[in-house]
Amino acid sequence: MRFRLEYVALPVFLLSLAYCSWGWGGVSQLKDLGPLVSKSAQREAPIVATYLWLGEFAIGLSGSQASALAQAEQRFGPARERLLSEPELAMENLFTLSFSPELSWLIRMHWVCPIALLVFLIALWRRPKQVHTVRRSR
Repeated sequence: MRFRLEYVALPVFLLSLAYCSWGWGGVSQLKDLGPLVSKSAQREAPIVATYLWLGEFAIGLSGSQASALAQAEQRFGPARERLLSEPELAMENLFTLSFSPELSWLIRMHWVCPIALLVFLIALWRRPKQVHTVRRSR
């Protein structure tokens, strides 16, 4: 059996999408940082804005706002003072400064989702096509 890259890339894409959506969607549950990060993401980081939108939707659908709020507080809590003092540089500060290990992992995972999607689509396009033989009826 051949190694099929699309069988690896699709789960990586889905898991990274879920992780990033949950992580960035959780910040929308914070009353003070939610609107600030959302505005900054819409201005400067369209991928983060997409994660925020998907995360808000998923968290609202699952009804796990308390869990998302606790995790967002753990991730973004150390950055609160800096983000509130410089709201126009929110994305810049989040992506360049290290505030917590959880936030660092979220930042590292930022590009995994689009890259995994691209790898999946290329692998799907380049996969070997199945050969069908047609028998002639006599």
